[in-house]
This record gives sequence, structure tokens and C-alpha cells, in this order.
Amino acid sequence: MRITSGSGLHHLLWKSFSRLAIGVVLSSVVLSCIPAMPPLPAVPRAERGRLRVAILAPLSGELATYGRIVRQAAELAFDEWNARHSGGIFIESIAEDTPCDAMHARQVTERIIAAGVRFVVGGICSEAAIPIASVVDKRGALFIAMSATHPLVTIDAQGNTRPRVFRTTFTYAQQGRAVSRFVLQTLRLDRVAVVNNPESPFAREVVAAFNESFTRRGGYVLSITVDRGQPSDFIEHLDAQMMSDVQAVYVPDDYAAVVRVRDALWQKGISRPVLGSDGWNIHAVRLAAGEDVYLVAHYSAQVADPTAQQWAARYRAAFAVEPDTLAALAYDAAMLLAQGIEQSQSTSPEAVAGALSVVDYEGVTGRWRFDVQHNPLKRAFFLRVQDGTLQFAGSADVE
Repeated sequence: MRITSGSGLHHLLWKSFSRLAIGVVLSSVVLSCIPAMPPLPAVPRAERGRLRVAILAPLSGELATYGRIVRQAAELAFDEWNARHSGGIFIESIAEDTPCDAMHARQVTERIIAAGVRFVVGGICSEAAIPIASVVDKRGALFIAMSATHPLVTIDAQGNTRPRVFRTTFTYAQQGRAVSRFVLQTLRLDRVAVVNNPESPFAREVVAAFNESFTRRGGYVLSITVDRGQPSDFIEHLDAQMMSDVQAVYVPDDYAAVVRVRDALWQKGISRPVLGSDGWNIHAVRLAAGEDVYLVAHYSAQVADPTAQQWAARYRAAFAVEPDTLAALAYDAAMLLAQGIEQSQSTSPEAVAGALSVVDYEGVTGRWRFDVQHNPLKRAFFLRVQDGTLQFAGSADVE
């Protein structure tokens, strides 16, 4: 373990949120005694413009559960869009089994584009999203990645922005900067120990972004580099005197690593808030074990946002389950594409990409516009594990 002081493709986003408690009241009011006009007849699909959109997600194997969430959320968005725009373009979705495997993802994308599909949503992991983006880039199609966070989804190896590739989730660096702002502005803490896992590309980039943002704003960082293969290393070298000036500990790693660090602190009699990353899954989180832990989220049902709350109610009505983060990101990706088509008044990938590059989108995961690398400039949500529950603790701009 190396300790220094100074001022100076991540796993899937299979993460979720706390349980919802939203009541929906429907009412109808008779405004007059004038007989209501009969509804206008729906335009037959055959008489409308038809646009095929591919949903690429794992539909078989161990990740099929997540693929099903992506598929149903995206299809819900397209169904709602078609219902509201009965006289315009009818979006026909086609779901393709696309596991988190680079070769398979590339082959599926080549095949659907050869068949005439020019719009793609999906790519729940970076291992699949990067080759999808590469093929789309070369073939002139358009791709909206929903939960892949690796930088090379929207930029190529030379650092050039892929002109027709966008994403609905924030990146590694954006997450690090958001955590910095949350600690300084919401928790009002300015001395943080950062436990870094150098073997993780995700951790390296998140830590670099956090450290730069935090110290630039006057914060102090105690850097602790730990060999993840030796979890006892952290406990053995942890020193109460060393931690005396530290107000919180940041562990940009999965939930299990966060809890191990929290437990090590407790064993030494050190009580400090511990901050994790977005690398957690509600089904694997033992809430009782994570007291006073903060987690990063892309969606929270506890946010007082009518758009998100109304969508959650519609999702529950459609599928009889609570929506999670993956569902929210998938819905936003599909609805964002539909909005781009409407604003551009075109089905040309180039024209739709032009509309998306200047869009001001408001969805269930927040309101955003895109930066020059087609990453969303939105807010990250923070949830606190307290009393065995996940509680909304605040939000911060990803910058």
C-alpha cells in the first residue's frame, strides 16, 4: 500500500435506486353538457412513415434480465411516442440479442445496418458499446448508448468525437467531478482520503478527475493506493493518527469494496462517512452493512421531479414492477432519439445528430444538453445508506 498526501471499461450500470412510494390520482371532470366530439380515427400504420430502430441488448444468457429491462423501457418510450404522434413517423423497434462481447456486438451491428437499419439504441456495457459505436461511425448510422460509461464510446482512439454517437449516462471523469462538488458543497467537507485501486481503469480516471476538481477548489486529498488482491493490507496499515484530519473516505470501487473499507475504519474505531461509486446493484446491496455510505446514482425515485415520478407510475402500470436505473436510462435513450427525429424533421442520421448536438432534453434521469464529446451535462444523484434504507442525499453537476 502506498500513501501520499497532496493537493494536487467499468462494469455494467446494473444499478438501481430505493423503493418508490408514489401515489397516482386520476380524475375526470365534465366541462359542459355539449356532446363530446368523437375521437379522430388513428392513421393506419401503412399510411404513415415507418422508421426501424434497433435495440441492442443481451436477451439470452446470464444478462438476459438486464436486456429485458432495456427492451421493455425502450419499447415503452416508442409506444408512447407513436401514440402521441399518430400522424407522423411510426417508430418500429426491433430487438437484437447483443451480449457484452465485442466480436458479437460488432457482428450484430454490421448485420442490422446492412439490412437498412440506421438508428440504434442500447449498449448496456462498454465492451459492447465501443464496437457498436465504431461500426456506426463507419457506416453512417446513429447510436445512442444508454449505460456504457467508457470514454471511447463517443470518441475514437485519436480523441475525435464520433459525430453520430451519443450517450445518456455520465462518464468516468464526470462522475469524479460530481463527487467532488457533492463533498464540498453538500457535505461541506474539504479533507478526504481517496482509496485508489490502480488495477482498475475506471478507478484511475475517476480518481484523477476527483483529485483535480477537489484540490482546485481548495480541498485536501490523502491518497491511499491499495492492492485489491490484499484486502487486509488496508486494515494493517490504517493509522488513526494518519486519518485524524480526514473528514470522509472516497472509494471509487464496487459496493463490496466500499463496505470493506467502512468495516476496516470501524475496526480501528474511526467513524467517517464513506463514499462509493455508481458500481452497485440494488439486488446485491446489503443495506444493513452499509450504514453511513453514500452511493452515486443516475436515477432516483425520491427526487421531487414530476417527469420522473409520472414516468415511474406509467412503468409500473405497464410492467407491474418498479423501474430501476437501467430502465430510466434506456427510456431516456429511446425518447431522446424520438425527440431528435422530431426536432430535425428528418430521418437522416446526420440531420438527427445535428438536432441532438444542440438539444435541451428533459427526461426521467434529469435535464441536460451535450458537451462537445456528446456526453450529457446533467446532475448525478447521491443516495445515503441509513437505517437500512437508501435515502436521497442530494445531487451535483457532472460539469
